[in-house]
Amino acid sequence: MSPSPPVMSEPAFFALRTNGIKVNYWVVCRRKLWLFSKGVRMEHTADRVLLGRLLHEEAYRHQGRREVMLDDLVRIDVVEGGERVLEVKYSSRLAQASRLQVAYYLLYLRHMGAGDLVGEVRYPRERRREEVRLTPQVEAQVAEALRGVAQVEALPSPPPAPFTPLCRACAYAELCWG
Repeated sequence: MSPSPPVMSEPAFFALRTNGIKVNYWVVCRRKLWLFSKGVRMEHTADRVLLGRLLHEEAYRHQGRREVMLDDLVRIDVVEGGERVLEVKYSSRLAQASRLQVAYYLLYLRHMGAGDLVGEVRYPRERRREEVRLTPQVEAQVAEALRGVAQVEALPSPPPAPFTPLCRACAYAELCWG
């Protein structure tokens, strides 16, 4: 497969590269992204995160290429057959954020010379999977997210966050809502 022309030039992409969880947090909550980018890590206190970690350890154990780390930025859950990048999630509740995270991985890998791979978000508990492919529209969404992550990280203080139903289960709820 030949690489498609990128939406962002090579220098622009690498100037904005980040890690996948920040792309995910940019969709979910900008305040959470800001806190995470400043080194505030609350995930270890959240039961849902622990359940997700257990699921991740048990799911796809038979796959040989798990937890592939690239450049201390991109941690791919599973590489299946050399052409499919899998992200394992506990729930599809934040599917849009998960898809954008996988799309970022695909774009990152393309810029690293891997060509056009296919991504997939898998929800083992729901016995569900969603395929992710880079299209010009998806690439533009990733580029917007990368610029957005950089903007949030540059803020001198955390951005305000509206209280949503997601906040109740968030590991950062105590910092935001006391």
